Amino acid sequence: MKINQKISILIFLIIFLFTGSISFISGVFAQNIESTPKTVPRTVLVELFVQKGCVTCPIAEFCLEDLAYEYGTTQFILVQEHLWGDGYDTAETNARYNWYVGDGKKGTPDLFIDGLTKRLQGLSCDCVEGNYECYKNAIDEELTRPSLLEISASKTTIESNYIIEGTVKNISDTSLEDLAICGMVGKEGDEPGLYNYIQDIFPFQNMPTALLPGATFNFRFIPEIPLASEAETDDEKEVLHLVIFVQNTETKEILQALYVE
Repeated sequence: MKINQKISILIFLIIFLFTGSISFISGVFAQNIESTPKTVPRTVLVELFVQKGCVTCPIAEFCLEDLAYEYGTTQFILVQEHLWGDGYDTAETNARYNWYVGDGKKGTPDLFIDGLTKRLQGLSCDCVEGNYECYKNAIDEELTRPSLLEISASKTTIESNYIIEGTVKNISDTSLEDLAICGMVGKEGDEPGLYNYIQDIFPFQNMPTALLPGATFNFRFIPEIPLASEAETDDEKEVLHLVIFVQNTETKEILQALYVE
């Protein structure tokens, strides 16, 4: 074989091996990108437990209702749960507060940010501005945590009621345990403390023992009270609001929430 032919073959082999190596590296890189967990912003659920006649509750209500308008429901969902026979409470709101507190200290206002992730009982100070900043800082801190779950849901109309159906997906790279899907229906009033006061809490729907990475869980709820959209609302009907959330039944942490339009 002539030397020129040998050189040509050698150059060809070098180019072939180099191109193959680049393709292999590109393939590995693409697989790593595709396996990267999806990032979903966290929606913080804030539960404010109040009682009509509570002297300090109006300050907490004013601050949090203002923050709810400021953030919007894609970042921060505020629900107000009344207690102890004040005319706006329900058996479910009282039971939920007892589930959170147990034999611990009880009193209003009592604030739970994403369940037992953070609890702020009473007021941080006597001035509105101080409490506003305290609540805002706590919400901002929680918003920095990425969500491990993605919730999707929709409402369908059947006669005068809605059926809420959707899915929960584990978008993390770890298995998640002790999870349940739940929801609430709130009414809207004109007075402070009635911004979104809860009238129906759905029973927990427990998920599998371990929700694996990439796995989904389907859920379905039928509220006990009829839902009316704002377009259907007149002077004789109340606007009702719906929130779905996933909670760890052991730690009582809420991992993600969704306001259903």
